[in-house]
Amino acid sequence: METKEIKVNVPEGYEIDKKNSTFECIKFKKKEIVPFRTKGDCVRIHGFYIDDFSTIKYCESQPFDHGNYNVFATEKQAKSALAMAQISQIMANDERFGGVVTDEEWNCSNTNKYIIDRTTDSTHKDVYNIYYTFLAFHTKEQRDLFVQENKDLVKQYLMID
Repeated sequence: METKEIKVNVPEGYEIDKKNSTFECIKFKKKEIVPFRTKGDCVRIHGFYIDDFSTIKYCESQPFDHGNYNVFATEKQAKSALAMAQISQIMANDERFGGVVTDEEWNCSNTNKYIIDRTTDSTHKDVYNIYYTFLAFHTKEQRDLFVQENKDLVKQYLMID
């Protein structure tokens, strides 16, 4: 018995309407796009998380619920979060870096904040007054010393390869 095969190209934004289609007549319906967070228990995620020993681990096919809100989509994002935690402790506990820039300081547009951010694939130093960034210091010297001593950590936080 000879068989033939027909492939159906589903138009973008549509799906086969299985309820109203037959073998002779395939009908399409507009895809209903459901926001990720409202999909409920059927959502399964995979990605990377940081365990209690600061090790990045992979997990797959886990429910998206309160027990798994700490799962990052990529390993690079998890490494960035781990670097952020380390940087926050260094900034808060090493007096040479002047402590964390407070919300009150950020709300004062007359106060310079010496920052490190990312442009394309490299670190960038600048001075901000009102635009918030995590890597902010009270003086240029604190910022420059921090980069000098923690270059790899800064690059990891900024997700620079």
